[in-house]
Amino acid sequence: MEQQQQEQARQTGTRNETYDVIAVLYHALQGAENCQIYAGDARDEPTRGFFQQALSAQRHLADQGKQLLQQVLQKDTGAQSAFGWQTESQVGASTPVQSTATEGQTNPDRTF
Repeated sequence: MEQQQQEQARQTGTRNETYDVIAVLYHALQGAENCQIYAGDARDEPTRGFFQQALSAQRHLADQGKQLLQQVLQKDTGAQSAFGWQTESQVGASTPVQSTATEGQTNPDRTF
């Protein structure tokens, strides 16, 4: 099992744990989007309520996944952003955050 995880990390450049968290987060967000569509399509209140409950659960799972992903990425990068972004704690509250590829725009302090 350990050798398989190392091989996956070598192939993707991403630790297996990081990849797994990203995959679950993606599917939670996709599930939330689908539930929103299905709730809109529902013809009766019990069905609509079911999809709204599922939507709430998917959103909650996605929020947890975002927080966990942030922790996993910080562990992977030694608390440096994998994307080159700097947080206020790294640069101080009065220093602008590193700009994105779009000229003139700055990256807000992001929360995953």
